[in-house]
This record gives sequence, structure tokens and C-alpha cells, in this order.
Amino acid sequence: MSELRRFLGTVDEEYLIGLSNKGIVKRSYKDLENTTVEITEEGEEIRGTCGDAQVVLKLPLTNSTCSCPSTSICKHVIMTILAAKNTGGEETEPKAQTTEKPQEDAKAQTEEPAAPEEDLTEKILQVSAEKLKKALSGKDWIKLLTQTDFAEDFEIQKEKLITVRNAKTNATVKLTTPLELSTCSVCHDEKLCFHKAGAILAMQLQAGVISLESLMDAAAEQSEEFDEESVPEVLADLKAFLDELFMVGGARLSPETPLAAERFALRAHNARLPKLEDQLRALAETISGYQGRQAKVTVSDVCQRLTECYAYVRLLERTLAEGKSVYSLAGAFRSEYADVPELMLHGIGMRAFESATGFAGKTLYFFEENTKRFYTYTVARPTIYDKKELPKYRRQMLTDTVPWGLNCTLTQLSTATVRLKNGKANAAGRLSSTSQARADLITVGGVLPDNIGETMYDDFEELWDAYRKRMEATGEELSEAEKLFLIRPKRLLDMHYDETRQALLFWFEDLEGRRLRGELIFSKQEETAIRSLEKLEKKQGDGEELPVFLGVLYADEGECSFYPIETIGEGRLTED
Repeated sequence: MSELRRFLGTVDEEYLIGLSNKGIVKRSYKDLENTTVEITEEGEEIRGTCGDAQVVLKLPLTNSTCSCPSTSICKHVIMTILAAKNTGGEETEPKAQTTEKPQEDAKAQTEEPAAPEEDLTEKILQVSAEKLKKALSGKDWIKLLTQTDFAEDFEIQKEKLITVRNAKTNATVKLTTPLELSTCSVCHDEKLCFHKAGAILAMQLQAGVISLESLMDAAAEQSEEFDEESVPEVLADLKAFLDELFMVGGARLSPETPLAAERFALRAHNARLPKLEDQLRALAETISGYQGRQAKVTVSDVCQRLTECYAYVRLLERTLAEGKSVYSLAGAFRSEYADVPELMLHGIGMRAFESATGFAGKTLYFFEENTKRFYTYTVARPTIYDKKELPKYRRQMLTDTVPWGLNCTLTQLSTATVRLKNGKANAAGRLSSTSQARADLITVGGVLPDNIGETMYDDFEELWDAYRKRMEATGEELSEAEKLFLIRPKRLLDMHYDETRQALLFWFEDLEGRRLRGELIFSKQEETAIRSLEKLEKKQGDGEELPVFLGVLYADEGECSFYPIETIGEGRLTED
């Protein structure tokens, strides 16, 4: 059986609509009732005589030809496809002589479709995001990521072909490989269109092989795709979104609200409105904290963030209405990814997280020996696509993906020394997973460079001064990398659980008796860290010194506080 004949066996009415349109398919069915189409096969082609029209079917079906004047897929091509499907291929093999053989053949025929379906799914999941991005304009790619709800918009059915329907637009895509054989009910084009790209991304996101967060980070790197005309549209859509949040009320916000705010933050980024982007990310974080029952985040905090954001949007709208440029009010970018010189990175820790915005993953922390600066790298997957029927390896595929072509695990990378070339990072010290970057793995678990000692603090007064200077230098809230500090406390004291905050509270003390409050929110991700602190408290009673702690320093109600992330033993700090 030819490849064309085999493929025609997978074609259904929706595929034909995507190949042409609904009207032509309906007309073809009706005309076929009163017309006989003569079918002949020649190698990998099927020829049909449909009245006075001569049709040649070939793969991809968009390359099929007809002698009629039509320049697109006409009714004669559709009628020939339907007739070819009805006639089937010629039987060339001898028939079986026993009753057992046909039964075996029948059984084989019922079992065969499963393998191609699984193989097709795997091939679709392997289509790279880079390929999809190159097929679209930068503007369409941003629109796809920011204005599409991949969790709710798409319905996916897996049969001989994979049918992906957008519930909002009713666009139907039939996916197969090669992708040129796929069809779209809107574009009717063999090219990789906007709708096909969305269908493929929806499959990959639901399978957990990519994350929307990583795609949005990649989109943020496309600064050259800015379109000033998009600003009024962004502001209008955002105002409608905020109006809806005010109508619903802070206590009844959807669990998807933080992710929606993050989407608008990306749109603000690409509209060159960094201050608005920062406000939206702060709004998403505040709503996440409130929905995650963090004691220090109240509904009043949510309302305040909403009000600030809404007032700023109205200010930008008034400025546009007056015919003025909004960029004097836009602020400065902090999240633009840019090329960085060669970095010598030393892994000093890793932290697992699960956010209220629907992502789970890991953040790795690095010390760069030449600049004595901290960098972070985050990998995440969407938890909204976690389903019991999905294999565990599929859900963890992205979370365990190592960047920059390195042949190691994330756990190994968290203590490794690597030389990063052609890398990208934003001003906040967050490293990109850009495919342009490459890294050399030097060692795993080796000794950290001597100059890391210059960044450690055993005097908490000096620690607070360093934090204050960073705050004054930026003039705004610090990023996570800018809040990172290494401390070497003398004692760990007064460890206890706070039922109200659902946190483990404790105090670090330096040589002069100055105290620094520590806090760990009780969660599954922090369980190991909490157990480690409990053991350290007991060991120091036996005269053991405390290790160096990597953590985030922040001000909470005027008090200096520390959130520990990782401990660094003496084995990594000295040769002995």
C-alpha cells in the first residue's frame, strides 16, 4: 500500500474542511451522490476523473492538482479524495487458506492504530519552540503567549490524527507529521500558521515537556519586536482585567488570577512599559501570597496593589489621550536579557518551589568569581497540567532539564563549577537558558574560590549596612539575586514554630551578640531545610560550629530578617 493510500485512511471530514473549507466539503458530498469518480493509481499518486476535471492526488495533499480553473483546493480534489477512500487499495497479496489466519489478521488490525498514535504524539512533543517562533512574526509569537489560555482554550483528541480545537475561536487543527500534512480550518495553508503553533504548544504544555514561564522568559528577550501601536490595546485590555478583579473582590479571586497578571506583565514588557510590568508582577506575587494563606499578606494588601496598578493605567491612558508620549512615565527596564561576558560560575545551592501561580520547579544559585556577584537560574513546569494519568517522568521532564548543553543533573549543577560562554542575563542577575549559550563543566562539588570569603558576613551590623547600600543604589525593591547574602553566625537560638504564620522562627547571633531573625515557611519543599536546622541546633550544644548560610535578606515591618536557602560546609570553603 502506498504512503498516500495509507494517509488517506486517516483523513476525516474535519481534515478536509481544514484543507479547503466547510462549504466546498458539503458541496462535494452532495455532488458525489450523482457523480461517478474514476480512480486509478500510479506509484505514489492517485488520479481521478471527475466529470471533465482531471485530478492528481499527491502528498502533501495541498500539492494536489486539478485541471479546472480553481487556484485552491477545489471540490473535484475533495470528491477524488472521498472516492479514493471509498474504493480502497487493490488487494495484491493472496488470501489466507485457513480460518485461523484471518482471525490473526483481524486482531492485528485492531491493535495496529495504537502504535502510530503514540509515535505521532511523541513527534509533536519534540517540535522545538524555536521552530514555532521562527514560523511566526515576533508580534504573533507574543500574541500567542500572552493572549491565549493554554489551560482552558484547547480541547485535544488523539485518534489517527490529533485534533486540537480552540474552544473560543472554534479553529480546528488536525496535526500529523510531517507538519506540512497538518491542516487548519482557518488558514487552509500547509505552512506552520498561528493556529497550528498554538495547537502544538497546547499539547506540549499539557504533557509538561515545556513551561509557559520558560516561553514567556524567551519572549521577553525579543526586545526588537516592540510595536508602539500596541500600547493603547494593552492598556485597554488591562483596564478591563482590573475592572473585573474589582467587581469580583479580593476574597473571591480565581486561582488563575496571578498567572493572568503575569501574562499582562509580559505584554507590558513588550510595550516598553517597565514600571507597569513591575507593578503587575508585584500584584501577581501579592495575590499568590494571599491565596497561599501567608499571614503577612492580607486582602488589604491585594486591594492596595490593585488600586496602585489601576491608577497608573488611568494615568497612562490620560497621557495618551492628550497626545503625549507615555515613555516619560514608563520607568526603566530591569528584566531585559542581554549578552554577558564569559562567566565562571560556582554552584552554591538549589531550592525547590511550588508557587500559587501554577508553577513548580527549582532555582539554582551561583557565585561568579570574577565579579563576585550572585546569579540565579530557574527552571519550572506548569502544575496546572499535572494529571494522574500522565507518567511521572513526563511531569518531571522539564523540571529536570539542564541548561546550556551540560551533561549532568540539576543537583550536580547546584554544586558544580562551569564556564559559561555566550550567555545572557538580566539586570537582576537571572540567567537565561538561551540555546546560544554553551558551558564547560569544570568540576562537581569542588572547593569554592578564595574570594567568596569577601562576600561573607559574621558581623550583622556590617550585613545590614551592605543591604542598605544595595537598596540606596537601586532606589527600588531588590531582586532575589540582589538580596542574596552569605552569613557565618556564631549561634542558632530560640527555635520555635509560629502557628499563626505557619513558619519556623529562630535567631542567628554573631560574635558581638547581635541578633538576626530567621524564618522558614512550613511547606513540603522546606521540610528538609527545617529538619537540618533542628539538627544544627542540637549539634551546636556539642560544641560544633555552624556552617555558612546562603539566604535572602529582607526587611519585615522594619526588622532585618533572613530566609536561609542552603548551608555550605567547610569542605567547600577550604582545601582541608
